Amino acid sequence: METKILKEMISVIRAEQQRRDSLLTDEDPNFASDQWRFTDAPFVNELCLMLLVALRHQVERELVGLAARAADEGKEVSSQHYKEKVRQLRHKNSKTMWEKINDRLKLKSCNGYKPMEALRLLANSYKHDQSMEPFQGLLKLLNLEIGVNYAPLPESEALQEGLATFIGLEKHADYCDIIERFVEIASDFLVNVQSRTKLSKVKWGKVSLNPNDFAR
Repeated sequence: METKILKEMISVIRAEQQRRDSLLTDEDPNFASDQWRFTDAPFVNELCLMLLVALRHQVERELVGLAARAADEGKEVSSQHYKEKVRQLRHKNSKTMWEKINDRLKLKSCNGYKPMEALRLLANSYKHDQSMEPFQGLLKLLNLEIGVNYAPLPESEALQEGLATFIGLEKHADYCDIIERFVEIASDFLVNVQSRTKLSKVKWGKVSLNPNDFAR
């Protein structure tokens, strides 16, 4: 998985976090604390959450491609054949598609599956919950208390701490550290998936140098 852009984006968010922190002064500690807790931290955290959603979608794209290449027992296939296999997977409803992908790639037995499941549930909580509260499935996976009120994802210290400890970080790790760790886990997970699966090589053919054929 290509991580260069993700890492550059983490650096941008961390720089903004440090810039906002540098603007806080000790002249009024109460104001500085409130400014960080209720304004700056939620803003930085939401940037991180959006990047985690992007990471999840990148992992999904990679898995769809791997599942398409796992359909022919390692035989070399044409680019057209590969694209058709991708289309067939994407054409299914989401549940059926992931059942097929899990069946071909045996994801549940791969190293890093549980953190990737946490990432999936986190992304879905961010995208689909009207109040941006964590789904119960995510709380269960992180061993967090169920049946209590949680702040929206960017403001929930309990969720942040739960995510950090779940992926092996210190309890008070910030979201930039959490993203970096998830990127590492995702990369290792995809490598493990590939190493355990017989994948077809795709014969892409020659690349046209005609400007009229370039993607627009």
